[in-house]
Amino acid sequence: MNGFNLGEASTGIPSLAKSPKASRNSDLLSTLNVPDRTKFEYQFEFDTKAEETYGEIVEDSKSNQEDVETTEDLFKNFEDWLIKNGAEFPDLYLKNYGNDVRGVHSKRSIDSYVCIVSIPEKCLITDFMGRTETAIGRKLFSEKCSLSTPNLMAVILYILTTRDDPNNFFQPYYKILPKSYSNFPIFWGEDKLAWLEGSPLIDDIIERKRNMRADYDEVCRVCPEFTRYSFEEFLEVRTAVGSRNFGIVINGEKRTAMVPYSDMLNHFRPRETSWTFENSRNAFTITSISPLQAGQQVMDSYGKKCNSKFFLHYGFAVECNREEDGRCQNELLYRMSFTDAANDPLRETRLTFLGSSRATRGFRVSMNIEDKATAEALSYLRFKVADKNELNALITRHSVPRSTGSIHARGGRDAIIPFVSPRNEANALAQMAEYSRRQLNRYPQSREGNLAVLNSGNVAPFTDRRTALVVVLSEQEICHFWINAAYTLCPILKEKSGLALRVALRSLPETTEAEKDLYRYAATIAEEVGKTLTPWEKQECINSSKLI
Repeated sequence: MNGFNLGEASTGIPSLAKSPKASRNSDLLSTLNVPDRTKFEYQFEFDTKAEETYGEIVEDSKSNQEDVETTEDLFKNFEDWLIKNGAEFPDLYLKNYGNDVRGVHSKRSIDSYVCIVSIPEKCLITDFMGRTETAIGRKLFSEKCSLSTPNLMAVILYILTTRDDPNNFFQPYYKILPKSYSNFPIFWGEDKLAWLEGSPLIDDIIERKRNMRADYDEVCRVCPEFTRYSFEEFLEVRTAVGSRNFGIVINGEKRTAMVPYSDMLNHFRPRETSWTFENSRNAFTITSISPLQAGQQVMDSYGKKCNSKFFLHYGFAVECNREEDGRCQNELLYRMSFTDAANDPLRETRLTFLGSSRATRGFRVSMNIEDKATAEALSYLRFKVADKNELNALITRHSVPRSTGSIHARGGRDAIIPFVSPRNEANALAQMAEYSRRQLNRYPQSREGNLAVLNSGNVAPFTDRRTALVVVLSEQEICHFWINAAYTLCPILKEKSGLALRVALRSLPETTEAEKDLYRYAATIAEEVGKTLTPWEKQECINSSKLI
């Protein structure tokens, strides 16, 4: 089974032209020529078939040009307002790609460790302002109330209660905020959510909107005057603040802040800038941490996240969501249970140790065995498939006696259970593969079918359809990884032991991204096998340069 790399798959998006300066820096050029960057330049280059097939709305060139011109005027007023109030960004300019997609670009080449943006505190909207400068904020935060994100709410209150005032200081900023947030899944109707059929993410979307509604209702309960703002208005500003805020520290106080201009940097990893609030300058600053090419889009890192998080919180998905070391950041919720092992004679022993509340568990599984949730999922399965001797050993190792004679886990029942035995690992992998097959069966379209649609040239960057495809493919990749892991490793684990097993695990290929993903898992198991080798076998490893 071949691996899946969206970055390699999306060959329909053109690359940036190779400039003379870029020719002298091939590493920089290769970083710039990836779909998650080039999509900004080529988002409108797709044929009419995509519109007919997926119902995407595409403005004609004339209306798009008018949109660009209007936005340019707003950008100029916005930048003039910032500069007038002490902001500095002399080497940067804003670029509009149409349909509310924008970015920040460099006017000239910029070295590493140069301050490229400075926004004074007076131009920031903070939670402190929402708490102290709005009547609703003062009333709300003086009462006992239950809010999921109090600091975000304070910023939301400030914006909602001031954005309609034509004389408000922040009007130039308000005018350049996106007009629509329809790319965020909480605004999707049933037609678009159907693209996510089978994904556990649908439940997350419903829960997220439910939590936002609860916050809105709580503010209305404490401050009835807040009902003059509809839930739809609240949802719009909540989305803007949730996706654009920065967590900073001003004079020792933690603040949630909207930072004009700085919040227009799009996401990319590895990160090429860093940001902070500098008390000595009384300003929010952004510094380059790698060289920037003239004309290059300057980007920020929104952190290491899986595509479900990017989609929920920012309204986009990353087509090649891998770090510099090759590790994919995507995760998929697996629901595992002991209830499907009713014929297991050791089931009650297992449940007595774990506790009935842990009979069914959810884990956000990735393709990286080092990730905590993935390690916990494998621990759960190793415990689930342990034979009588292994189970007794695990219970003894991970428990302490209670005065009642019962047992409980040392360090908690979620302690990581490492490799137990080749037989146990093979059975745990088989279980993971079975859960993966069940998940794949929930999708109406196969991975191969979704890849064909993605690479057809008919689904443009930034369309909701493409985002949904990338999210689902990210999940399907994880399922295929674990199915392939079981297919490849179970025979090795069942047929070999000791030194021969360790050598076989360390001899797997590691050329493609998919092979490297599997090799990292196999190498971890090989290290555990190495701990069980006899002195003679360890010496053989050393003699053959296969280090323990």
